[in-house]
Amino acid sequence: MSPYTHYLVHDFFKKKEFNEIYISVFIMTFAESLIEIFIPIYLFQLGYSIPIIIFFYFLVSLFFIIFSLYGANIVSKIGVKHSILISIPFLAVYYIALNYIIFSNFIFFALPALLAIRMIFYNFGFHLNYIKHSDKEKRGKELSTIGILTTLSTATAPILASIIIIKFGFDMLFLVGIILLIIGTIPLFLTKDTYERININTKKTISYIFDKKSLPRAMSFTGYAIESIIDRIIWPIFLIILLLTVEKVGTVVSFSLLSSILVFYLIGKLTDRQNKTKLIKIGTFFCFFGWIGRLLVYNQFTVLLVDSYKNVSSKILQLPWSAKSYDIAAKEGYFSFIVTREIIFNLSRVIILPIIMIIFYIDFFPFIITFIIAAISTLLYPLLSE
Repeated sequence: MSPYTHYLVHDFFKKKEFNEIYISVFIMTFAESLIEIFIPIYLFQLGYSIPIIIFFYFLVSLFFIIFSLYGANIVSKIGVKHSILISIPFLAVYYIALNYIIFSNFIFFALPALLAIRMIFYNFGFHLNYIKHSDKEKRGKELSTIGILTTLSTATAPILASIIIIKFGFDMLFLVGIILLIIGTIPLFLTKDTYERININTKKTISYIFDKKSLPRAMSFTGYAIESIIDRIIWPIFLIILLLTVEKVGTVVSFSLLSSILVFYLIGKLTDRQNKTKLIKIGTFFCFFGWIGRLLVYNQFTVLLVDSYKNVSSKILQLPWSAKSYDIAAKEGYFSFIVTREIIFNLSRVIILPIIMIIFYIDFFPFIITFIIAAISTLLYPLLSE
């Protein structure tokens, strides 16, 4: 047994709550990874313009902000695991309704609301469940294990998804995703649920976001929010335009993700031993050039090469960044912290996405400009502070 395998096995059996998290994350991430990267491509192939697709995701973030505080209060009453369970029907209906989006403007506007509600219940539930059972001294290893399982699922899913799309269509892909999501909730309920009280309101949230002491931290969250949404929306559309087929996109994404698995293990160990701020700065340097590299791709081979580098650099950056975020959350009343952080993520997107819509509407080197915005956004990560 290799040291790497020994670490995974030891960590897996050590704590029952984490066993559940690991299994659940793997199954549910695999289910979402079957679909998520292909949704912008799906909308694009239906004939929606890129500005309209961006507007779709703008609505998701807008609805998230509107419903987030109400959702947080519901999570505090029903428990964090039940909130994850409740999120599933919203995502299932979202996937089913995607089949009919072209037939109704109402469905186009309703789908972002469904996705936003799903995100509220799942994100709050998952992060609270993790913080409740995590070990500060081993948070890097815990996150790296989750990251490895997530990467394994996200790396294998696009290839399988592209095969399903080619042979059976998007409707079958959505059905498979729904079934796996339901299965993924089962491990979470092998132990008792936990309930977290929250004392947060609109005034308190706004005050925290715009407080001078919290501004650097908010800017760091903004950097993540902008970079990740461009990666989620614009990069897949760029790939389908460049590579032309979903099969090629699925293959490239899968192989580029696999290259980052070993990095998760190594960075997880470093995160627990080294200064997290220093690691974040190093990761920022590499991730910045990952986005710059995306400006230079022109065929399947260069996409695979550059995207592999980008995925590796993202892991180097985001693992210590996430660990440090959880450290801060554990000190400051973590439910309020998580809710506020998620609001900042989506508020940042509500601001940046209309700008990106205009960039694509003008259509003057829109991909280049957007990738540069993403590169600049990565420079905000190191502003995370206590």
